[in-house]
Amino acid sequence: MSATALAHAPAADRRPRVRIRTGQVLLSVLFALCAMIAASTAFADDPFEPAAVVLIASFGCLAAVLGAAIVWSLPAAPRLWWALWALPGFFVRHVAALGTWVPDAVFAVAATAGVLLAKPARARPARD
Repeated sequence: MSATALAHAPAADRRPRVRIRTGQVLLSVLFALCAMIAASTAFADDPFEPAAVVLIASFGCLAAVLGAAIVWSLPAAPRLWWALWALPGFFVRHVAALGTWVPDAVFAVAATAGVLLAKPARARPARD
């Protein structure tokens, strides 16, 4: 639906789209931030072996790209929404394993909000 058509749609039809877009944008920002943090390990002093640093950076960037692809594919494939729970789960595991409440707990809350907001609306039954 174009922006003009969306602007002229009834308010009840716009709310789910605005909610989903808000969740998509929030998750996209979080995935971009994750990619940036993962890539930064390649440029900072790190206690890991060089091969592990490359693995962390490359996997983090790949996961961010796949996550963003899933986020923006939601309208066409709503079942992919369940895969987005990996992001808040990652941050919760990070808090549990490392005790890094800031920023990981904040990111977990933001990711959970983004996943809940991005949940595609159920298809309405056709009216006669």
